[in-house]
Amino acid sequence: MDRIRIRGGHTLSGSVCVSGSKNACLPILAACLMVDGPVVLEGVPHLKDVDGMLLMLGNLGIVSSWQDDGSLRVEVVEDWQVEAPYHLVRTMRASFCLLGPLWAKRGRAVVSYPGGCVFGHRPVDLHLKGLEGIGAKLDLVRGNVHATGPVCGGTVYLGGNFGSTVLGTANVLMAATLGQGETIIDYAAQEPEIVDLCHFLQACGADISGIGTHRLTVRGVPQLHGCRYRVIPDRIEAGTLLVAGILTRGVVEVLGARPDHMAAQLDLLRACGVPLEIGQRELFGDKEELGVLPDPRVATPVVDRVRRKYRRSETGIGGPLMADRVSIDDEAGADAEHPFVELPFIRTMPWDNLECVDAATLPYPGFPTDLQAQFLTLMCIADGVSVVTEKVYPERFIHIAELARLGARIRREGPAAIVEGGRRLKGARMTASDLRASAALVLAGLVAEGPSDVHRVYHLDRGYENLHDKLAGLGADIERVHDG
Repeated sequence: MDRIRIRGGHTLSGSVCVSGSKNACLPILAACLMVDGPVVLEGVPHLKDVDGMLLMLGNLGIVSSWQDDGSLRVEVVEDWQVEAPYHLVRTMRASFCLLGPLWAKRGRAVVSYPGGCVFGHRPVDLHLKGLEGIGAKLDLVRGNVHATGPVCGGTVYLGGNFGSTVLGTANVLMAATLGQGETIIDYAAQEPEIVDLCHFLQACGADISGIGTHRLTVRGVPQLHGCRYRVIPDRIEAGTLLVAGILTRGVVEVLGARPDHMAAQLDLLRACGVPLEIGQRELFGDKEELGVLPDPRVATPVVDRVRRKYRRSETGIGGPLMADRVSIDDEAGADAEHPFVELPFIRTMPWDNLECVDAATLPYPGFPTDLQAQFLTLMCIADGVSVVTEKVYPERFIHIAELARLGARIRREGPAAIVEGGRRLKGARMTASDLRASAALVLAGLVAEGPSDVHRVYHLDRGYENLHDKLAGLGADIERVHDG
């Protein structure tokens, strides 16, 4: 089993490109079950969860292949299978998103209850309530949900005790696109990943309005057609990389991140006293420096379809450029022999005084629960006391005990963690419990004195594309160790 070893105390600097969003591409891949014809997706990250979804889709008759340009091509070639079995579904919660599209396209579906990260009670009752509201006849048999009957539309309400349901919204939305009549989803999730799913479905011919609001209206269409589509960048990975730069007081430029998707987290970081710069960067290269990438999985300074060399002056700061999923405009500018890429960026700058602030996780556009553990790590070294309240998954605090091993002073009070900041962290052995906790422990190792080891990093592989390589490229002393 692998572990990650970090030797803390190194200031990070440089530019790093954020990967495509895991939480956006998984429902989009599930939606491909409903599409007649090939779909080509750009920006899909190479993750264990993506591999798992592709394995499930392969079991359901979809053929997928990575293309030379780094894109992913998927196409349905068989449509008789209707069951997503337990041994595939149990590892990933997003696999439950197969239920809606499978039922809508093939008339019935059998999907096991999902797995994924373990941090408290995360029911799928809103998924089932929503699907029943648009015509599904549901039965639970030996841990499997059976869905039958026609998709007939209707009005459903997806609000719950802790806000709307993101995956539940995706499930109902996808099924409704092929339904009869009109479906209205009240209190739909507003997350950028749901907006991205809507835009993908529209590109395939779906009729959806109210995108980005709490009220989605879907008018069913007879079929969906293939398309080429680019997945949005991962706002959670972007936030994680920003925290890495802030912890080490470095100048780290996160390229490709969408600031408009990250308003709550950026506001919170500014409230802590962190200087942030936001803008657009043009990067130039020469025609003779371009070449086709032999392997889309290579984690090196690359741009979609090209490998190029950059001078220090072109990034504006020292360190590598790891722009592995950006677009090139060969025709823009005065000289076509010098094509450029234009990317939004968010840059961390060294802070003078890092202060503790209170925070609470909320559904979008609030501060995301998937960044709670990383922010908690940041508060461990800030001055003062911080109260971090978890309002989405109140039990999501397993990482507190592991941070305490480094010397962090945190106590749990119900759905809140109280952090006494200003601590000098010291390296220790830690064990990851889930995806985002594993990232938080790696971040803590960056600022701890001496070596730290993070075990069970297979959690990290589920949601971060080569995080240790990206951090190493920014100057971290970090390596992945194979223990056999």
